[in-house]
Amino acid sequence: MRQSADLRIQLLNLEKALVDQETGQRGFLLSKDSQFLKPFDQGTEDYIRASEALLKNSENIEENPNIHQDIVRLIETGQRWKVEYGDPQVRKVMAGGTITEKELLRGKQSFDTFRDQEAELMKYVEVLRDDRREDMLNRLYYLFAIIGAIFIGIQFFMLYVLQSGLTRITRPIIELDDAVSSYQSGHIQAKLPQYTEQNEIGRLISKFEMMSDEMKKERRTIKETYRMINMVNQARNLEEVYRISLESVAALIPCDRVSIITQNDSRHFSIKAFIQSGMFTHKDIPLTREAIDIYDLLRSGFSMVHADWTTYRAEGPITDQLYENGIRSSMHIILRKETRVVGLLNLFATTVNHFSLQDKEQLELLSPMIVTAMDNAVETNRIQEMALHDALTGLWNRRYFEVVLEKLIKQYKQEDPSTTFSLILLDVDRFKVFNDTWGHSEGDLVLKHLAKLLEFQVRPSDIPVRYGGEEFAILLPHTPNRGGVEVAERIRKQLEIESPSRKYTVTASFGVAEWQEGLTAAELIEAADQALYQAKEAGRNQVIAYPKS
Repeated sequence: MRQSADLRIQLLNLEKALVDQETGQRGFLLSKDSQFLKPFDQGTEDYIRASEALLKNSENIEENPNIHQDIVRLIETGQRWKVEYGDPQVRKVMAGGTITEKELLRGKQSFDTFRDQEAELMKYVEVLRDDRREDMLNRLYYLFAIIGAIFIGIQFFMLYVLQSGLTRITRPIIELDDAVSSYQSGHIQAKLPQYTEQNEIGRLISKFEMMSDEMKKERRTIKETYRMINMVNQARNLEEVYRISLESVAALIPCDRVSIITQNDSRHFSIKAFIQSGMFTHKDIPLTREAIDIYDLLRSGFSMVHADWTTYRAEGPITDQLYENGIRSSMHIILRKETRVVGLLNLFATTVNHFSLQDKEQLELLSPMIVTAMDNAVETNRIQEMALHDALTGLWNRRYFEVVLEKLIKQYKQEDPSTTFSLILLDVDRFKVFNDTWGHSEGDLVLKHLAKLLEFQVRPSDIPVRYGGEEFAILLPHTPNRGGVEVAERIRKQLEIESPSRKYTVTASFGVAEWQEGLTAAELIEAADQALYQAKEAGRNQVIAYPKS
């Protein structure tokens, strides 16, 4: 077991050493900064040490004598990359030359060949470790059976003299044997014997208790993973994806805080959501100096564990505050799917060395699933947004207008009676005649021009809507009738002097109505529509408020 575990660690060390070389080489090729040659040279020394350890440890593996040759080939592949691509390309750049894309591609292919060989060997080592573990358990099973038989024979031979002592010894062995049999049948809930003596049996039972705890933990992990997959696939929006993902991660790997960091539209990093003390918070918190550490981590391409914050942590006011609150270790998992990176999953703990390599590997496997759920939520939100916007003008459509109007009425019923809002309905004058004269494409241009004018003239809190055809609506929160008339008059004048073409002038008629306690949505729309009708009857290109003042 130890030999297989050492093989696994040495393979990881060999891979890390070559990765350090490749990262340092790539950094130097891109920046021509000689500082990047330090990890390149260090990786070379580490590669030699790891190679020697691997070669020594891979000898005399009875299960597969050929693994030594496979490891030799793996080491040669890494050395070939350094000899054929690593050193030559560094020397070429140091001499003032440039590396072609074709040369870089050949180097990458050689590096990927090493990674593929290493992955195959790692799979075999994992299988070897599992086989040896199973063999160990089988041998222990037979050992317990033999020990039980011996003690039973002794019990019959010295029944009277040793009965009490043998009973005390054999009972835990039999109970342990039953527990082992239950484990083999998949029933890991079987109770282990209560045995407190510090001897071989006590230590053996203690080991089985540790194994039982590990098996239970793995079962909980699988159960929580499936639960997370099921719930996150049903998430309706990005906030729900954040909440489910963070809650599931906190259940899989106990920690004191867990958060998600992604980039904004401006490509600046910010915390999107976090869970601390069991409380979920969805709030965009921009990062400052901490972003430097994040950029470095993402450029490296590898998730990271900071085992002791007293030794190292990212610099910045947020991390300083976390440190003051007791955080002493952290783990940062790159959220990526294939080659696309979207952000970081961060776990924090108040104890040093809290997170293990197994924890990191487990979350790295879940990373693509979280990214997929985030993508699906964003796409769902985009489709929902499209369903609520008018395709021609980009304004909100009538469906959205009706939903918001009902919400506004409900909101204002609960607020101070002195607060109110207004509705503007406007209609392009003689639009049918315009279309017959200038054509429908020019008519569409007028509608789009009017939509942009509305967006420019109203406040961010106002809601401009294409109500239907050439008719538009504007909801004006916290605006009485007089304010609505002022807005409508400003839009009317601007439209009259700013037509989309010099060939014609476009005008519109406006009806304004103020919501009052007791009015329904339909009644408010009817009031604004009556005012609009009066404006048209009075000669068009004017604003009428309801009731007409």
